[in-house]
Amino acid sequence: MAAMWYPIIGLLLLMLPLGPSSAIKFPLIGNVYPDGHFYATLQIGKPLKPYFLDIDTGSNLTWLECEHPDHGCKGCNQRTPHPYYKPAAHNLMVRCDSWICAQLRKDQPGSPQCPNSDPHRCHYDIQYVSGRSKGDLANDMIFINRRDDMNYVFGCGYEQEEPLEQPSPPAVDGILGLGRGSVGFVAQLKAQKKIVRNVIGHCLSIHGNGNLYIGDFRLPPGDVTWAPMSTSLPYYSPGPATLLYDEQPIRGSPAFTTVFDSGATYTYMPGQIYNGLVSKVQDTLHKSSLKEVKDRALPQCWKGKMPFRSVDDVKNEFKSLSLKITHARGTSNLDIPP
Repeated sequence: MAAMWYPIIGLLLLMLPLGPSSAIKFPLIGNVYPDGHFYATLQIGKPLKPYFLDIDTGSNLTWLECEHPDHGCKGCNQRTPHPYYKPAAHNLMVRCDSWICAQLRKDQPGSPQCPNSDPHRCHYDIQYVSGRSKGDLANDMIFINRRDDMNYVFGCGYEQEEPLEQPSPPAVDGILGLGRGSVGFVAQLKAQKKIVRNVIGHCLSIHGNGNLYIGDFRLPPGDVTWAPMSTSLPYYSPGPATLLYDEQPIRGSPAFTTVFDSGATYTYMPGQIYNGLVSKVQDTLHKSSLKEVKDRALPQCWKGKMPFRSVDDVKNEFKSLSLKITHARGTSNLDIPP
C-alpha cells in the first residue's frame, strides 16, 4: 500500500468524537490504470441516495452533477452511475450574502460576486486543470460513519465543461472537495463537531481500491515519509522541492513548489523540468533494448521486444524518481518507483 497524509492545519487537524470512534472511514473504489481515479460513496438527500464522488485534495467545494430546476444540466456527464441530484427549491436557498458563500469566494478566487438579479442564490464557477464546473450552492442532509448525519453545503453543478481531447469523463457523480478551505468537506465536519483531529489520509493499493480516513485514526503499518504542510498556502504543499532521477538532480532545473492533488490523474511539472527529465531518461536508455515509439495518448513511450511481465521488468529498464522536499524541519524524500 502507498500512503500519503495531508495535515490540514499545521501538522494535525482537530475534530469531536462520534461516540466511541472519532474517525470516519470511506472505502475507495478505483485504480491508477485504466480508470485513473478513486471515488468514495456519500449518502445524500432526503431520502438518502448514494453518489460516487472523485476524491480531490486539490479543490475545496464538493459538487454533484445536478438537475437544476431553472437550468437543467448542461454538458453533464452521460456516464454518471446514478441519476443526477435533483434539489428541491429550499435546498438551493444558500444566500449569496451568507458567510459560507463569502468563504467560497475567499477559497476560490474568481468566484462570481452577488448579482442584483438573484441575491438569494450563491453561484460558483471552478476551473480545474482539465474541465470546469458551474452551479449554485445547495444545502442537504448527508449520512456519515453509518450512524450520524449532518447538514452539508455543496455545489449543484448544472453546467460542466470537459476538454475536447478527453474522450470520456470518469463514471462518477461529482467531486468530493478535500482541500483546506472553509467550504471543504473536512472543514464542515469540524465546524459541526463530527471529528476531533483535523487529519485526512488515504491509502491506495497498487492492485486498486483503498481507504480514505478523516479524523483520529491509526496509521497503517509500514514506512511513512513525513513532511509538514505549509500553513501559508490554501492547498497541501510541503513547500519547494527538487526533482531527482536515479538520485541525481535534473540539470538546470530549479526548485519548484509542489502540490499534492488526488484529483489529477497525471503529475504535472514546469516545462523546463519536464524537458530535462525526458532528456535524462532518454540518455539512460541509449544502451537499452527498448525503442522509442509513437503513442496517441502519451507523448513519451518505449516498447520492448517482449511485453513486460511485471513491474519488476520495468525496474530493470528505468530508474526511480524522487522529490527532495525542503521544509522547516529539514528535508524529506518522496520516492516514486518506476
